[in-house]
Amino acid sequence: MVPSDQRPDREPTPGPRARAPDLLLISDLHLGSHLKPRMRGEYVHLAVDIDRGLPRFLDHYARGPGRWQLVINGDFIDFWNIEVGQEKRLVGEALAVHRLHAVLDAYPGVEDALVRFLAAGNNIVFVVGNHDAEFLYPGVRRALTERLYAGLGEASLTITHTGSPRLDQVARVRFVPWFLCEAGGVWIEHGHVFDAACHTGQMLAPTRGGRLVQSLAEVATRSFTNAMPEIDYDAADKFITPWDYIRWAWARGLRFILYAIMLYFRMAFRLLALWARTGRVDRAGQAMHVARLERIAATAGLQMSTLTALQSMAPPPASATVAGVLRITALDAILSVLACLGIGVGLAAALGAPRLAGLVAGALLGWLSIRRLRKRRRPRAIADDMARVACDVGRATGVPLVLMGHSHNGVIARNDEVVYANSGCFLDGSHLVVRRDHATGRLEKVELRAWRNDAVVVLDAAPLPPAPSARPSDEVVADRSLSDMPVATGA
Repeated sequence: MVPSDQRPDREPTPGPRARAPDLLLISDLHLGSHLKPRMRGEYVHLAVDIDRGLPRFLDHYARGPGRWQLVINGDFIDFWNIEVGQEKRLVGEALAVHRLHAVLDAYPGVEDALVRFLAAGNNIVFVVGNHDAEFLYPGVRRALTERLYAGLGEASLTITHTGSPRLDQVARVRFVPWFLCEAGGVWIEHGHVFDAACHTGQMLAPTRGGRLVQSLAEVATRSFTNAMPEIDYDAADKFITPWDYIRWAWARGLRFILYAIMLYFRMAFRLLALWARTGRVDRAGQAMHVARLERIAATAGLQMSTLTALQSMAPPPASATVAGVLRITALDAILSVLACLGIGVGLAAALGAPRLAGLVAGALLGWLSIRRLRKRRRPRAIADDMARVACDVGRATGVPLVLMGHSHNGVIARNDEVVYANSGCFLDGSHLVVRRDHATGRLEKVELRAWRNDAVVVLDAAPLPPAPSARPSDEVVADRSLSDMPVATGA
């Protein structure tokens, strides 16, 4: 049998746009984040809540009138945080498939709900995020699809993975590696490419030697966070500077500080090894990425210059340079202080001054050096960054609506030409609904909603403006002032 991810699409040709389904968008469920030996009890309870809450959520929308296209916009499964048995003898794609089955076995309610949602005549699109980049493996896509179809009682897969980013390419289950789009309507992507710590730069050719290239954030998660059950699950979103981590460790006592320091330096060593091994540009991977980008551009009906411009809006991966690794791990500050202390002690010895005086002078120089670094360093504010760049994305692609996830910050932000909406994190029930005009099929309204106590609460809503005229891509990239869009909270 030809693998399901290589056959042409066999779904019926979509009907008129007036019959196109409305969009239901969720993201950042992080299923499986509790599947590791070191885990606090509240995360297990959170997993139980998801296995109860998500089915009720999907059943609620499936019972309503009309059809839905459910877009699971990244980070559906948290492969970064999963450590299950028998992993030592598995690598690459085989390990990812093993972890996928472990997660689906741990969430039987979620799997059954997805099956019911499909059986009700709805469609599901999985957009690849940073925590579930393993969906780029054909075997992982096939394993999930086979389980869903087994639940439907169908022995063979009648749908395919086409890789097409177009919303009108209707298929019951589909996976896309980067974005979904509808001409003059909407652009959907997870958004992690705008987070330097969370992307690898060559998202369409992410493997080296059969294994996924890791981002800096993934290595940090596996090396530090997974070994530290005391840390909050969303610490990376709440801790803005290294001082936040220092205060967190200080509150837990000396022994914990020493343990955290040991894990920190292990993490730093592995991050530097990442830069030396796979963090830099790989020519073969870059060539494959460009070739696949050309195919996606042709399928989506976009100019290559547009996709190239969109890529240029993203910062370079933090793992691409040793400076990026040093900066994001605060090793630059540590090395700067050590260098200043060395200079102070050296000058004291050369001048015949007491060594203590040299240490004091070095400490003062180190303090001044850290202050200088902090002034030059822009605090990490990924939610604001994504909201600003969304305007550029909309103008470059000629759509009035840009939808993302990743930041865990549910929001609708308005601009004269582009509306940006973020689905937030479904762990708190946040999601988006995009309605169509059923006479014309045009997307007309986006709503930020919350699923609370088995009911829907509308937090914010915005009508969509007419589609902007797509500007030349180089003009959009050059005119960065267009991104100065006010960010409104969704609640």
